[in-house]
Amino acid sequence: MPRAGEGCVPDRVETVLLDAGGVLLDLDYAYVRRLLDAKHLHVSAVDLARAEAIARTEVDRHVRDGGRTSEAWRDYFRILLGRVGVPGEYHGEILDCLWEAHQRFGLWTVAVPGALDAVRELRASGFRIGVVSNAEGRVERDLDSAGFAGLLDVVVDSHVVGVEKPDPKIFEIALTRLEAGAGTSVYVGDVPSVDVVGARAAGIAPFLLDRHDLYPEVDAPRLRRIEDLPARLPARDPR
Repeated sequence: MPRAGEGCVPDRVETVLLDAGGVLLDLDYAYVRRLLDAKHLHVSAVDLARAEAIARTEVDRHVRDGGRTSEAWRDYFRILLGRVGVPGEYHGEILDCLWEAHQRFGLWTVAVPGALDAVRELRASGFRIGVVSNAEGRVERDLDSAGFAGLLDVVVDSHVVGVEKPDPKIFEIALTRLEAGAGTSVYVGDVPSVDVVGARAAGIAPFLLDRHDLYPEVDAPRLRRIEDLPARLPARDPR
């Protein structure tokens, strides 16, 4: 069986672990647009989605430089706002509103297109499915609200367990809860320094979901759409 670090998929896969934000859950672009519309700043959902993906590269850079994902929150949104043309004088006020909203009801609450169908297909094929997410304590609730209730065997929230990606311990917590082995598991994430590095450190083969083709240099199997994942996995052994 190929080693996780070789950019290959194991010959036998029993367990699929997934990130939440950016893989199963999208930023609530409708809420962000309403916030901007109120200030007569009109931005399309398509432009917001592209800007959000580029802003995630700042999170990737921050972690590669030794930081934590939670520390990059304001820079992430500042880049997003700048990419869609929001003038700098509005940034502070909008950032405060976004942070308050995220604390009250969460901002990553909308199912990524194709994600529900992909998870249902994986479940119907017999894979065990878990989520490993750097989050603020509410990710399981957000997943349930987005339609994933009953489809996931385990949800590991970094705020709840006290360790965050790329630390391999958070992946090991998920594997223990699933009674799964690292060598027969894969992990799908969207930030290389957090998800690819962390999964490999735990001995798990990573996939990189790169919906906007921002990481062509990353040595990992890549997906442009989450719904393509089931076809990239070996069929489950019926034994």
